[in-house]
Amino acid sequence: MNTTGATGASTETTTRRRALLAGAVAGLTGVAAVATATPAGAATTGNTAPDWFDVRSHGAVGDGAADDTAAVQAAINAAAAAGGGTVYFPIGKYRVVPAAGAPALTVGGNGIRLVGAGSKASMLVKGADGILLRMSGGGADASGATHRRYCAIEDLGFNGNHRTGLVLELYYNDNTYVRDVYITTNNDLCIDAVECWDSRFYNLVVESSTGPAGSTTQPNVWLRNSSAVQGWGFSEDNVNQIHFTGCRFEAFGTGGLWVTQGPYAHNNPNGIYLTDCKFETSQMQGGPHLRIDASCKHVYARDIYAYAGNFAPGYSTPQNIIAWAGIASALENVLIANGSVETVNSGVDLYSGPGTVAVLRDVVGLYGYRPTGHHVYYESSSSGDFRIENTYGNTTQAGATVSQAGGTLPTKHAPNAPLRLVAGPVGDASFTRPPADGTLAVDTASKRLYVRVNGAWLWSPLNA
Repeated sequence: MNTTGATGASTETTTRRRALLAGAVAGLTGVAAVATATPAGAATTGNTAPDWFDVRSHGAVGDGAADDTAAVQAAINAAAAAGGGTVYFPIGKYRVVPAAGAPALTVGGNGIRLVGAGSKASMLVKGADGILLRMSGGGADASGATHRRYCAIEDLGFNGNHRTGLVLELYYNDNTYVRDVYITTNNDLCIDAVECWDSRFYNLVVESSTGPAGSTTQPNVWLRNSSAVQGWGFSEDNVNQIHFTGCRFEAFGTGGLWVTQGPYAHNNPNGIYLTDCKFETSQMQGGPHLRIDASCKHVYARDIYAYAGNFAPGYSTPQNIIAWAGIASALENVLIANGSVETVNSGVDLYSGPGTVAVLRDVVGLYGYRPTGHHVYYESSSSGDFRIENTYGNTTQAGATVSQAGGTLPTKHAPNAPLRLVAGPVGDASFTRPPADGTLAVDTASKRLYVRVNGAWLWSPLNA
């Protein structure tokens, strides 16, 4: 209860002030106070059940050499047995080893957070080929009852150690939260999500990770409805409502992020949102930086930077940088660039499905070396409409120009915004505020088309 005394200050406010003052005094005591502080989120004295599980307390060494697999798994199991909690990784490198086709680590309960001291300070290191971490449910379930749910990974790093196999498997999963996570040097797909719902990725960084030589299907992150036609990875449901904000994909070979239906043709990925993301590589060996296939619905990507600097050794085939085919989707505020190497076939490979509108808005190419194809390539199988606004490519290559569009150029376009309709002569008073010169409007009473020129409204009669 919030009570107020004669001074007008509430007892609640007084308590808060005392707490702040106590914190300030503790801060003045120096290093000793810091050294004895309890990590944020740790269980406090008096709790009947712990909610903080330090991997070192379960025997992990964290020197990068010792096999910490069993100790880390013990901490995760303890959190699962408690009904959830935080598994904490102090500063160190924790070597974990997949074996006999099984993941090194498995999260077997809901509500479990894996938290480090920082994404470069606390690192899980893969000790053999295989999956590093499985955070997956028991199997496909349209109700979500068998899903792995409400788990998180925060302030933690993963080193693939140039091994193959996933870093993170998110099958049959929902409400997962990944924040300030760093992944590096995995020679394979890093994050694979099947039937994954309602999850968020903030400041995820994936660097120097790609498939082995000759591979073309190991993007850093792959969201898909299914990864198999039967068995583990099969699903008749979909991936949906996934957000990527402020994420960075660097030095990949076969793509940064793909969203597709998968090998079992059923249902549609939908509700995928990308904001403020970077795709940059000089290690290209195949595959678009960003791929949204024709099964996808409601995919929105904005404020995207995509750079194609050079190829991995032994590769030289220019690639499409963005493959965009989503239904009821939009790609906006995008910069596509390269340097002095012929790396780009087309900036955007664009498809519009039946009854839909493909939207590109402010998609600009600044090419040091012009595309061998076009800035935008229109797929011949397109049957829908297009809305293309302020989308163009330039080059700094001496004597070269950029082909702005190629393929089967669209004959159908989404309608323009309707003109202002006024029942009588049109003037500035017909608008909330004076419009810019060049504004058009229609006098529906006299059937006249008006245009504002130098502050005056001129008109011309319309055919009856």
